[in-house]
Amino acid sequence: MSIERGEHWSQLRERGDVAGLRFMYAVYLLLGRWAFTLLLYPVVAYFWVTAPKARNASRDFLQRVRSRLQERSQPSAARMSTFNHLVDFGHSMLDKGAVWAGAFPAANIDFDDPQLFRRLRESGRGALFIGSHLGNLEVLRAYADFEHGIKVNPLVLTRNSPKLNSLIATIGPRALEQMIQVDSLGPDSVIKLQDKIRAGEYVAIAADRVSLGNRERSIHVPFLGFPAPFPQGPFILASLLSCPVYLLFCLRIGKRYRVFIEPFANPLVLPRHRRRDALERAIAEYAQRLEERCLLAPTQWFNFFDFWE
Repeated sequence: MSIERGEHWSQLRERGDVAGLRFMYAVYLLLGRWAFTLLLYPVVAYFWVTAPKARNASRDFLQRVRSRLQERSQPSAARMSTFNHLVDFGHSMLDKGAVWAGAFPAANIDFDDPQLFRRLRESGRGALFIGSHLGNLEVLRAYADFEHGIKVNPLVLTRNSPKLNSLIATIGPRALEQMIQVDSLGPDSVIKLQDKIRAGEYVAIAADRVSLGNRERSIHVPFLGFPAPFPQGPFILASLLSCPVYLLFCLRIGKRYRVFIEPFANPLVLPRHRRRDALERAIAEYAQRLEERCLLAPTQWFNFFDFWE
């Protein structure tokens, strides 16, 4: 469970034991989620006590959510505590493997706009999905792959999560097949991604974490009432790919997942002479729409570090 904060999110120490994760997953398969949850509580209690920086980051985030909800005269979400925040992280870890192992029923996945997903599926045209570390994007990837043969290629940085990768490789190896490790994207990489999109595949990238080597390539925009840094890279990539761009959120609501696919740009244009302004507008819109989904499911925001720096 990667929740202990270093100086930067990419320096997070991966904690937990692969054998323990496999045992808990086996309990889930044998007895169901209720048994997995019983085992999860003492594990979360241990991390809650021994990971104060992650706990404080959670408290800070949830307090900003409460303040934002109060400003909008909306009630606070249920179960909004640092402990439940970590419990939901544990359930997300389980579901990442379960959906790829076929242990999470497709019937428990809903689409906020089923017609939009149908049009995307039938168009045969690829696109870029811009997501985040809110919710569980693996649910859509697995559903699209198993149910419709749609390939969603995520751009990821998972070298600091070998234990999680090992677990997923064991219980759902197809999850790793389309993953594209990305430290930097050069011209050759962009051409390969363009080829995938022309072939009707999708590319997905998270846009809510600034990489360690590109802190200067970030833009601060309002998020939950305070300026926060967001990376320029995903939006520059969107402009280079010259394809339809959608925002993607997948949230666990009760015992089901709801997938939100929202049109964002077609294509995203960054004029050379107004590039910075266009980038800032695009990032600000993304942050605003990400905020809306965070207020819907606050304890599914899995950035356990000082997001606002």
